Amino acid sequence: MERLEIHLDRVDVDLGTARILHDLTLYVAGREHFAVVGDNGAGKTTLLRLLTGELWPSQRSGGRRVYRLCGEDSESPIAVRPHVRLVTPDMADWYQRHDLRVPIWEVVCAGLRNTPFLYHEASEAEQEKARTLGFEMGLGSVLDRPMRAVSTGQAKRALLARALIAEPLLLAVDELTQGLDRQGQLRLLDALNRIADTGRTRLLVSGHGLLPVPEAVRGRIFIEHGRLVDRPSRVRPGVLDLPERQAADARPETVVELRGCSVVMDGRPAIDDLTWTVRSGQCWGVLGRNGSGKSTLLQLVTGYRRAWPGGESSWFGRTGLIRMSEIRGRIGILAPWLGERMEPGATCRDVLLSGLCDGLGVHRGLGPAQIAMAEDLAGAWGMEDWLDRALSSLSFGQARQVMLARAVVHAPELLVLDEPFSGLDASWQARMVELLSDWASRGRTLILATHSPEFMDDLLTHGLILDQGRCAEAMEWPKLRETAAFAALFGQSGADLSRA
Repeated sequence: MERLEIHLDRVDVDLGTARILHDLTLYVAGREHFAVVGDNGAGKTTLLRLLTGELWPSQRSGGRRVYRLCGEDSESPIAVRPHVRLVTPDMADWYQRHDLRVPIWEVVCAGLRNTPFLYHEASEAEQEKARTLGFEMGLGSVLDRPMRAVSTGQAKRALLARALIAEPLLLAVDELTQGLDRQGQLRLLDALNRIADTGRTRLLVSGHGLLPVPEAVRGRIFIEHGRLVDRPSRVRPGVLDLPERQAADARPETVVELRGCSVVMDGRPAIDDLTWTVRSGQCWGVLGRNGSGKSTLLQLVTGYRRAWPGGESSWFGRTGLIRMSEIRGRIGILAPWLGERMEPGATCRDVLLSGLCDGLGVHRGLGPAQIAMAEDLAGAWGMEDWLDRALSSLSFGQARQVMLARAVVHAPELLVLDEPFSGLDASWQARMVELLSDWASRGRTLILATHSPEFMDDLLTHGLILDQGRCAEAMEWPKLRETAAFAALFGQSGADLSRA
């Protein structure tokens, strides 16, 4: 890795008219690996994009970025591009939006030339290399499936394998463990440690203060409000207030009921003959490994997927033929797959207001009082400065915060959350726990898929463990934590996890 050095000298970075990074002086050289640490919106992703050559320094200031490759200096990243790779959470969204039926092994193989898919027929040696790396990343069972048919965690590992296959001199990974279950995190950290041991590839990973990192990553780059700092400050933000909900005429006893439901994707059951009932006021945690069917179940619950013939679903006591547009107004949703469907270029104001009319970044027919209420919520949550910005211009964690506000702005009866803690810094995770505790205390119903059950003891009433689309266990939360299925999932007993 000594062959590649990066020098930043008083560099600024502008996105549009906004200055994101300020006066950065940084020297990346030697044999050290680094973690870039900061809160949501600090500028971590922008810094990684700057270092890997995806962004240019501001032309309005006199800073310089210099790459030294094999002793040759250049201010252009063109020469180093074949030797660097960047993995970000939104890369998987690209495959989802374009709905490409490109198998995982081909996505991995395309990393040899840093293209999204192959533009030529892969040689036997290239295919073998892609499949071998896929197996090492725990993707053996899904290598022939398209990206759109795998879980968030599996897609993340596929993109990491795509980056690793090129044996780059610099590998930058944004939001390192986002979307991965415990087993996936350990597998990834082990793979990155092996790469670091070769001495060829420098690792540059980003995350928050509690980020689990490979043992080899000992260097830290702290960033706060776009500036490098010696140590980040600890400022605890305020509590997230919930909108008040108008009293319903009568609260239904059953909120969601599934009977013998299956969902088949690309010829395989993602949900397999599932029967499950969620009653009013219950708070359910949905657990399982990457690829177990958690996100598919949440899509089924929210009407974004339909069960195959033979299965029956009901919402809020309503059976028979149901128009989901009438049901979704009573449900709040926070999920990565919902963000993928948002209108391109939608502003944060559009996204927030669309929560009042079940739109995906578009809204219509709202009165002044509704608009004012939504904007008041944005102000109370510290988002007022983002309202006129495009959602796509925010950091991953900031975008998650806006989508959370959208999920609760209409004070729904049922809140459905897919990995709500993913991509949030420690302060926002604490705010999320407080918000959900407030939600539960008001007797509202919650369904939450998570890889982080350590947050859940004082919140959840029930838990469901999925295994390959089937129900492995479903019971009250305290009892679930003592089951063998829970211990197998997290590698420790419920009591041990409480003390972790």
